[in-house]
Amino acid sequence: MRAVDDRTGGYNPFETGPERAQVAVVDDHVLVGRLVVGLLERAGYTAAHAFGETLDETWKLIELIQPEVILLDFDLGPLQSALALLERAVAADVVVAGFTGSDDRIEHATFLEGGAAAIVPKASGPADLIAVVELALAGEELMAPDERHVALSRLRKYREARRRDMAAFAMLTQREQETLSLLAAGQGAGEIAELWEVAMPTVRSHIRSVLAKLGVTSQLQAAAMARESGWYAEVAQNESSILTMPSATAAGTISRRSGSKG
Repeated sequence: MRAVDDRTGGYNPFETGPERAQVAVVDDHVLVGRLVVGLLERAGYTAAHAFGETLDETWKLIELIQPEVILLDFDLGPLQSALALLERAVAADVVVAGFTGSDDRIEHATFLEGGAAAIVPKASGPADLIAVVELALAGEELMAPDERHVALSRLRKYREARRRDMAAFAMLTQREQETLSLLAAGQGAGEIAELWEVAMPTVRSHIRSVLAKLGVTSQLQAAAMARESGWYAEVAQNESSILTMPSATAAGTISRRSGSKG
């Protein structure tokens, strides 16, 4: 089992690691991990919960356990990447079954592409979970080839659609991107004009150009497209976005701080 400091309930990397088990349950929720371990043990398997404070600590625990199968939760919190852990497990030739509460089929397909042998929904019940472990330990296929093919085909189509969406955004000029970013943030034309200290016709001209390039007919549609495609989230995280743009900007750009007109 995972080494735990009883006084704090936290991970203690200085204690001796767990003994070897057939199954490692990797889940950032300790209670869930222990419940799954108990379920597997009642079914006759040896299992251990493995989750450290960092990806390296989690992998160290897995190495100590030396499992034949890993049940890997897709969401390990903000500090660890389940895909990165999957990559290490695949490189170590360990069978991994995705163990998730998400019903996002694109996320499922991404993990299958990364090497997961199967996807086990947390809501599917104990019988399915035990069946997957039994098949994995027996060296059997965990997922029908046609099901895997359908999932990966869905992922390819999703990425192709996303590339097409991103291509439309790539046609926008810097000023048009800034306009769309503010529309997606809930700003109207009047608010943008006041923010930039420019005339309304100037802002409306930018908006018309944005709508034409995105192939939509309204500001609401443009804002929805920016959000649903993930474009707006990427812009919001970019340090050179309009909200964090330094006052010394290149010619032809609009700076919120500098109050430049355009």
